[in-house]
Amino acid sequence: MVSVAQRLAKLQRRRSKYAEWCQRLALFAIPYMAIAILGHRLGYFDTLSTYWLLGIGLLILVAAVVLGIRGFYDLWSRGEKGGLNSARGTVLAVLLLLPFVYHGFLAYALPPLHDISTDLDDPPVYEFALEDRVEPMNEIEEPSDYQKQLQLRAYPRVVARRYALGAGRVFRAVAELVKDRDWVIQTVQAEVGNAAIDEEGSALVAQPTVDDEGRPLRIPLPARRPNVLPDTDFGLPFESIEVSPTGREEDPDASIAEERYIEAVASSTIFGFKSDVVFRIIEEEQGTLIDMRSNSRWGPHDLGSNARRIVDFMRDLDIALQGLGPNS
Repeated sequence: MVSVAQRLAKLQRRRSKYAEWCQRLALFAIPYMAIAILGHRLGYFDTLSTYWLLGIGLLILVAAVVLGIRGFYDLWSRGEKGGLNSARGTVLAVLLLLPFVYHGFLAYALPPLHDISTDLDDPPVYEFALEDRVEPMNEIEEPSDYQKQLQLRAYPRVVARRYALGAGRVFRAVAELVKDRDWVIQTVQAEVGNAAIDEEGSALVAQPTVDDEGRPLRIPLPARRPNVLPDTDFGLPFESIEVSPTGREEDPDASIAEERYIEAVASSTIFGFKSDVVFRIIEEEQGTLIDMRSNSRWGPHDLGSNARRIVDFMRDLDIALQGLGPNS
């Protein structure tokens, strides 16, 4: 039987303050993180402020775990109350920490790149994205030899596509996929008087433009972007699109291939972090070549998001141009 002294000792057990604060901090972190994420997506917080808010949220969650461990220690060594509080707070904090752990693993496993392109020797050129880049955003620069090697080793699936179709049809498919993804289109450029869109394509074969070692081939490209207007309406908001002069000198003796460009801004699914995307569509004698480039506006490390964006888009473009269903 339990003695009176034991009953009184049980009634007089202290409640661990560490266990209580563990649960409080874990519960507080839920609305805190939600406000940080929604505030950035809705434009109330800029990206740098959101990074700081996420960093503070990480500290709050780590503190909750530490307090939970101390609460378990008080329960074990002193018999203090609060075991359930420590358990609830610790489990909740660990669940909220899992995304941070996952992204930390990506930062460790993937190279520190924020600019990914299917053509590393002559990446598609941004024009309108430069107008939105301000300090301290990432600068848009040509990749160094070291960065090229990092991308080739880490993202071998990031390659250009060549289709046995006219540029008009490929251009239309790219524009429609951009629209379906709800990316914000900045500009669309296409040659005036382009030939009619090829609606056949029954013998279409999507082939990555790579050499025997899996490296993207360097395709000779013109030295400028044509200053032209779109020649058709793909259901996109072209009335808000402006095309500015390139300001570059033209060489009348140069042989310039027909090019088309689409520039857009893509946002990450959860946090809404922005990346600038540009497509370069080149009509060749026997088909069309398309290159894609994705550049994160913030942070030295994109955690693989730009490469995933390119690979996913090219996969969907293959499906769209070959007329395959998602389960084919």
